[in-house]
Amino acid sequence: MSKEKFTMDELDVIGTAPAMFPGMPGTPIYNRPISIKENRDLLFSGQRPMWIPSSSDLKMFCPAIIPDNVARGFIVEANRPDPGTFGGKDFFGVEWEFVPEVNGSMVRPGKPFLENIEDWEEKIVFPDLSQYDWEGCAQRNKDYLEGNLIQLWIMNGMFERLISFMEFEGAAMALIDEDQQEYVHGLFSRLCDFYDELIGYYAKYFHPYSIHFHDDWGSQRAPFFSLDTCREMLVPYMKRVVESCHKRGILFDFHCCGQVELLVPAMIEYGADSWGGQPMNDRKMLVAKYGDRFVFGVPGPEISPEATDEQIEALADQFMADYASNGGRIIMNAATPRGGFSPEGMAAVQKFMNAVYIRSRLAYDAAKA
Repeated sequence: MSKEKFTMDELDVIGTAPAMFPGMPGTPIYNRPISIKENRDLLFSGQRPMWIPSSSDLKMFCPAIIPDNVARGFIVEANRPDPGTFGGKDFFGVEWEFVPEVNGSMVRPGKPFLENIEDWEEKIVFPDLSQYDWEGCAQRNKDYLEGNLIQLWIMNGMFERLISFMEFEGAAMALIDEDQQEYVHGLFSRLCDFYDELIGYYAKYFHPYSIHFHDDWGSQRAPFFSLDTCREMLVPYMKRVVESCHKRGILFDFHCCGQVELLVPAMIEYGADSWGGQPMNDRKMLVAKYGDRFVFGVPGPEISPEATDEQIEALADQFMADYASNGGRIIMNAATPRGGFSPEGMAAVQKFMNAVYIRSRLAYDAAKA
């Protein structure tokens, strides 16, 4: 690994990578001293990276071969299908309805797929993943996948899958009702087998850098369940999914919406590599408290297209003061331009990203000296 001190030619643009989301402007490729993969590998191996990594380092992949992605209306691949095809049945035959106004889907309410968790073995049929056209999907997306750090999504995690089967009230009750818990354990264990097989196909055909595992655990104000319940009912199975990733050399990034900072100890215990979270969580507190053991995604600011160079520099100074004191175990969720992705807004964002890059390079150089 290069140990060279920072020089300004590291800001030279030497190419352009496709954007993380199709339709967005491409991401500049800079003359960095090491690759973005090498820099991220330092971070996730517990070492100090050469600079603060960004969420824009990765390229999202949610292929249409996966029924959950179509049902949820979330396809990100070389050729995005017409939204008119979204919705329908997921992996397990649960019917989802796509709502164009919110660009997302929900399970049609009123008639739960499972009335009683005790019936799960009788009513839930697991798909035969060997029948999917994995090779064809890989070929169709060859150019999209090649040369990028791919982050593959798994849309429905343990609790969200239980909600899809039982609706929210039934799922929440099943987690804490002693008469139902043994059946939840059985279902979650079988789901772990399923996810392990799925991740195996992902590894073989798509070679992802990370899995983005989607399981929301909270509302805007509080978690849906206690830390003790999480430890008893979810941690053992989340640990198995993490192991399914790690044994194949894949990182596990947790997508968990809601005010769930009280559940961060559980995320650390089951072995997640990183978690971003939403703005209602106190990321500054979390980074200060757990940043030596866990990688947090932290928010870049919203930047006005009219921001002066001095204002952008001040924002970069504040970002470093808020988040970079824990030795660099953070990923910056890319800053956003206020008012949309205008050329002026994107230029202001890039100035901010460059300012943070310079500051983190200098700070981490000094720490290594």
